[in-house]
Amino acid sequence: MNKNYSFFGKTLHKQFLTDGEILNYSIKKLFDEPNKAKYHEQEHIFITGLARAGTTSLLQALDSTSLFGSFRYKYMPFVLYPKLGNFFSKSNKNSLIYKERLHGDGLKINTNSSECLDEPFWIKTIYEKKSFKEELKPHSISIKIIEGYVSLLNMYMKIEKKKKLIIKNNNHHLRILSLSSLMRNSKFLVVFRSPVAHALSLLNMHIKFLKIHSEDNFSLDYMNMLGHWEFGANKKPFLYEKDQKKLISTFPDTEIRYWIKQWIFTYKWLLENIDMNERKNIKFICYESLCSSQSYRDKLLNYLNIKQNSLLFKFSLGISNSIGLDDYSDDIKYADQIYEKLKNKSELLHD
Repeated sequence: MNKNYSFFGKTLHKQFLTDGEILNYSIKKLFDEPNKAKYHEQEHIFITGLARAGTTSLLQALDSTSLFGSFRYKYMPFVLYPKLGNFFSKSNKNSLIYKERLHGDGLKINTNSSECLDEPFWIKTIYEKKSFKEELKPHSISIKIIEGYVSLLNMYMKIEKKKKLIIKNNNHHLRILSLSSLMRNSKFLVVFRSPVAHALSLLNMHIKFLKIHSEDNFSLDYMNMLGHWEFGANKKPFLYEKDQKKLISTFPDTEIRYWIKQWIFTYKWLLENIDMNERKNIKFICYESLCSSQSYRDKLLNYLNIKQNSLLFKFSLGISNSIGLDDYSDDIKYADQIYEKLKNKSELLHD
């Protein structure tokens, strides 16, 4: 996100991405479009997982192969009008200028970078019918909804001139059971990361964005429009069982224990609900192994039918600090047990 949006830019975002006639019309057009490729025939790559798991790094790595189309910043705010977004993107002369993203995590982006930009579709078609005002929960998808989504994907395949897309959306893990069943020829990569490092990253990012949102109202509007509720002033917890809301609310979200609980909730649910024997198009991906093992990366590329040594991207673990976490040893021990089970579930682990 660019912090320096003009008044006109902000107005366009609100016109095309908030509820109103323009957004309603764009959604209606998607359902009116004939599906030239059936949803079960699509062969895309979906990347998901809890925010800060390394999903953006994996997205950038796979996008560096130039084999896939994707949702890109240059199409904003016309992400539900791909043709219009493509038209205006051609006039942007600064598309190749890389800048570190607002997260301050070392990842650099430009307007041609791929990003999670399909969530406005799900906000309009799914969220309005669910009780998702305060928390996000797993949900199913009807055939009608997936047909509308495929219409959107078909448009991006055309403007990107690619037969396959790579789509990163952390919220997709909430609908992964339906998505993977309906889009059975597509592949789903669920990224996980060591729980303490992951929780600390979420906590640090939450504190950072609380400050950003307090100083810039549009940055908060922007994240709401795109369905980025992972951290910051608009944060919504991911909840999977009835008692979890009460349990997590006992801890301030400015403390590490809150985020360790969130990690446990998310990956425990994914571990228990994804049967690797039944859902062969879902793979758990360990971020630490992506960073440390060439053989692991090669196995991933082989699974995705990508030539080895084609990634123009270097994975980095970063630095984590576990000082002062002794009080949470029981939670950490339980989270580590889940982490080890996820690693064992992964079919991409090095020998």
